[in-house]
Amino acid sequence: MLEGAELCFNVDHGYLEGLVRGCKAGLLTQQDYVNLVQCETLEDLKIHLQTMDYGNFLANQTSPLTVSTIDTEMRKKLCREFEYFRNHSLEPLSTFFTYMTCSYMIDNVILLMNGALQKKSVKEMLVKCHPLGRFTEMEAVNIAETPSELFNAILVETPLAPFFQDCMSENTLDELNIEILRNKLYKSYIEAFYKFCKNHGDVTAEIMCPILEFEADRRAFIITLNSFGTELSKEDRETLYPTCGKLYPEGLRLLAQAEDFEQMKRVADHYGVYKPLFEAVGDGSGAKTLEDVFYERELIGPID
Repeated sequence: MLEGAELCFNVDHGYLEGLVRGCKAGLLTQQDYVNLVQCETLEDLKIHLQTMDYGNFLANQTSPLTVSTIDTEMRKKLCREFEYFRNHSLEPLSTFFTYMTCSYMIDNVILLMNGALQKKSVKEMLVKCHPLGRFTEMEAVNIAETPSELFNAILVETPLAPFFQDCMSENTLDELNIEILRNKLYKSYIEAFYKFCKNHGDVTAEIMCPILEFEADRRAFIITLNSFGTELSKEDRETLYPTCGKLYPEGLRLLAQAEDFEQMKRVADHYGVYKPLFEAVGDGSGAKTLEDVFYERELIGPID
């Protein structure tokens, strides 16, 4: 029985696990960063990257190189590798990969909608869309004038459909309503992703739930900050908060009643993990904003 168990160990995901371990071994080291910092031109950067696991991803690019070209080619490389992993995955891993792309899909839809509002061409806006969030029906986004029309026309067959069902309305899609739609979509998406990870349990829940909790709380704080001085009511503001973070439920209730930054800060004071972030926000020109400190904390890793 033991030998049989060993033969079947990780039979569904073993191949991809091996690839992930290989990718981890290819991450840039501190010495790699030191070498890259010493590069004086983008051509030097290209040569140094060729000696690492990045290989020859810039080999077909002619001089002079630009930052935009390097960024585009790195995105292409990322997407090729991501799609390879997703195409070779089985459930529930394939669903996890789909959840990973949904945030990019949401941003792409909102980008195209804002572009349509500003009378910009679809072709011009498609270039700005993140490749991980592309889907076939994207080009038809500009035909919709309400969230329900958007859903019925193009999104019903995409992974975003479950999130749009919670955002259906007949509101005209002006700039404010589009931003509200973005936040409603993210709320539904984060809550669904959190539930998926929580139900799966094990290491998935251990690693992903704190990440999603931080993202839920970050969005609640930023939504509150951006709502000051707008037409958004406190009641409507509260409906945009994801309900799976450390702030839920009492912190979100208090946050919904905040009328300025200082009142937001007092809410954060009740949560030891967020208090130092608010203390790091400056009030002068060039000082760190709330978004800056949350972004920096996100790069460090999940908050315990």
